Amino acid sequence: MNSNFEFLDYLIFGIYAFIILGVGLWVSRNKDGKEKSAEDYFLASKSLPWWAIGASLIAANISAEQFIGMSDRVLHWDSPLRPMNGWRPLLL
Repeated sequence: MNSNFEFLDYLIFGIYAFIILGVGLWVSRNKDGKEKSAEDYFLASKSLPWWAIGASLIAANISAEQFIGMSDRVLHWDSPLRPMNGWRPLLL
């Protein structure tokens, strides 16, 4: 396999990076053209309801690592219910 970048590879990467940078700068502005602050970014201008923030925190906390770790823990958990190991993460 050829692992050297050619000119076309660099060109495509540069265009992609430019588009991503442009979209990021465009989204970072208000409709009035003012730049948004850190409060707007982190707190959504304090416009989100509590349940949306809570759901976001829970969703961010549950990751693939969590599921893999729980599966490993269940696998090594001695119990008379060993045939049900596939269902145990749902029960914990």
